[in-house]
Amino acid sequence: MPKVIKEPSIADYDYSEWVKLEQQFYKDFENSTKYNKSFNEMISEILEGESYTSFAEKTELNANMLYRLKKVVDISTPTQRSTVMTVCIAYKLDLMLSQALFSSLGVEFSRFNKRDYAYTFLLTHCRDKSVSQCNEILKALGIEKKYWLGSYARSRRVYK
Repeated sequence: MPKVIKEPSIADYDYSEWVKLEQQFYKDFENSTKYNKSFNEMISEILEGESYTSFAEKTELNANMLYRLKKVVDISTPTQRSTVMTVCIAYKLDLMLSQALFSSLGVEFSRFNKRDYAYTFLLTHCRDKSVSQCNEILKALGIEKKYWLGSYARSRRVYK
């Protein structure tokens, strides 16, 4: 149960900012402890109750990708890294949960790869941004268009 802070500020957060941050922490922590599962199980829970239309609007991916992610994609038939990253951004997943999702496909982020580092940067600093806004950030960081999110992730590629 979250501890109530009565101090005027913590680390320059005012009370309402702290409450929001603390709630996010507990939500993320709860999620991280329950997602030690296969990709299909995890993605199905993350996208539970999601309609094809809503999924397409949030992710800028083809609506049919929702079915593919839930039923077809697994460690033996992976999808593009940018597709999974798109879901992580669109559904505001934190870095730990995103890493668990990628790990369930046998994929890890490399801190020595500029694309991967940019992806982890988005997950840690920009997760409240839209897919389009994250593409603007990727562009500004010099990440090749083929690694952008949403509709840019639609071309047929597999993990590198």
